Amino acid sequence: MKKIIFAIATAVLLSVFWPGVWGVETQPFTITWLFALAPLLALERSIRYDAFGKKGWRTFGFAWLSMGLFNAGTTFWVWNAHWSGVVATVLINGGLMAAVWALYAWVARVHSQRLGYWALVSGWLALEVFHENWAFSFPWLDLGHAFAATPGAVQWYEYTGHRGGTLWLLISNIVFIETWYKTKDAEGRIGWSSWKSMLRSPLPYVWGLPLVLSLGIWAGLNTEDERQIWATYVQPNVDPYTDKFSTPDLRQAHVWVDSLLTDFGGIKPSENPRIQRVPSALVVFPETFLHEGIQERYGNAFKPIHALDTVLQAYPGTSLLIGASTYELYNAGEETPTSRPIDTQGRRFYDSYNTAIELTNSQPMEFYHKSKLVVGVEYMPFASTLKSLIGDATIALGGTTGTLGTQEKREVFALSDTTIKVAPIICWEQDYGSYVREYAQQGANLFAIMTNDGWWGNTLGHVSHFHYARLRAIENRRAVVRAANTGISGFIMPGGQAYSCKTWDEKGLASARVTLMNKKTFFTQYGDLIGRGGALLFPLLLLSVLVRQRVQR
Repeated sequence: MKKIIFAIATAVLLSVFWPGVWGVETQPFTITWLFALAPLLALERSIRYDAFGKKGWRTFGFAWLSMGLFNAGTTFWVWNAHWSGVVATVLINGGLMAAVWALYAWVARVHSQRLGYWALVSGWLALEVFHENWAFSFPWLDLGHAFAATPGAVQWYEYTGHRGGTLWLLISNIVFIETWYKTKDAEGRIGWSSWKSMLRSPLPYVWGLPLVLSLGIWAGLNTEDERQIWATYVQPNVDPYTDKFSTPDLRQAHVWVDSLLTDFGGIKPSENPRIQRVPSALVVFPETFLHEGIQERYGNAFKPIHALDTVLQAYPGTSLLIGASTYELYNAGEETPTSRPIDTQGRRFYDSYNTAIELTNSQPMEFYHKSKLVVGVEYMPFASTLKSLIGDATIALGGTTGTLGTQEKREVFALSDTTIKVAPIICWEQDYGSYVREYAQQGANLFAIMTNDGWWGNTLGHVSHFHYARLRAIENRRAVVRAANTGISGFIMPGGQAYSCKTWDEKGLASARVTLMNKKTFFTQYGDLIGRGGALLFPLLLLSVLVRQRVQR
């Protein structure tokens, strides 16, 4: 029973302050994550030294219980969309996390505690890197995301990316448990002398120095001298299960064209040119704002596009970024790896896309195709293997569904003012730190996130999703304009602070000044060095232990 309690304790400590649990506001920094893994570390050690067998399987079982509950406690809201999402997260992601714990226990058992810790840290980093690229990709619970609602604590992400937060959390827990074992008395109690020993140990430095460093970086972050522009987001607040996909695109376009023209036309001149409110350089609409399907080759003939052009005719300096469902048709021989046949003879093919469309007054329409797709919704893993069994089955959620086409390279849009370079980031893509980094690396000086968070319902899901965008701002020092169909829309500063937000069940548009930054951070230039290092070290470490064990035999 004690072991079960310890397993549950780690799950609770990881989950209770996860970003989103306490709402959209920035929450106070919580210290629980810096010792949340300690109960599970203690559980593994007790299994290692007890008198019973099957130590590896028992460690895996308790770790799976703990990590499964952690996954359930932070992603239970997926049930609102489909029960299978929660089951897959608990079983697959929880199982992979438990496997890292089991391998750590094996290394500590057959070699040494110190090397076991190396295995735990490098193994967890390797798992997070693996989660960015494999078929069941799921970076949502990367441990570095735990600090998303406390941007003041992790300003050094501009050097390490969010993987630096993962490393900090793991090392902090290891130092904590080692300090605990060294300072407790023979009966396992912690007295006043033990607390004093803890204060003289490395623990306060491991916990405190990253916070001090972050506050120092934050205090020195100056964006006031950077160029600023006005930007606008639109939040339609339409239920994705009922109204959104039954509302004609033309009606939706007319409603928001009228709103934008009214808002822009009501701008009053200011005597101070430094604070002059001008029509926005960029208007961002949410994911699949236009849902009926636009053939890209003839996009200019689509009537809702004509309606939206009215804004550009009235304000030529404005550019529109619009989420849309698009498609393209191909003749035999022109098909792509993701295209599917229209007829049984295989003479015609089509590709469907979840797309960001850029409209300007002076340039041709541009398209970017979402390329980090949601598992089970926008693509089916191992499709070639499963197609004979389940066909093109996907979970029907609020957004573009089915097996969608992608593109290999990131697209950066130049606005009417071509010095403004915008990254069109669609929904799920914002959760991939290395992926978003590629936009800044290619010259984007502003991030625009388009999403449809309504299919999660009014749960912590859409709040967590908003908080994660703060980390992408810090990592690359780019301002963010975020437009949600419903959920949370708002603006995020390069330091991660949010402002002018509309939250759940609010409808409308908002405009604000946003900062353009062209300087590339260390993370933008060099990428996820910590994650890549862990991914390289982990298999080499396991191989060396395995070889050593065989030689000793």
